[in-house]
Amino acid sequence: MKREDIQAFWTKHKAKIILTFLGLVTAVLMLSIGFFRTLLIMLLTGLCFLYGWLIDKFGFSGANKAIADFFKRLFKRS
Repeated sequence: MKREDIQAFWTKHKAKIILTFLGLVTAVLMLSIGFFRTLLIMLLTGLCFLYGWLIDKFGFSGANKAIADFFKRLFKRS
């Protein structure tokens, strides 16, 4: 297989490949460490991804401000 063929395959099926791998990892984790520990790992990974995305988009101080603003809106008293 040529590199171009592999790149074309990846481009066409990227989401399927990534999600299949993610499903496999999730299944292995659930079978080895249990449901709730796997759920905790996924939750923390998602939160860290979100924080990294905010840092990439707004910078470190902007990300912290965005999170603070979110919690202020969430717990705003009427």
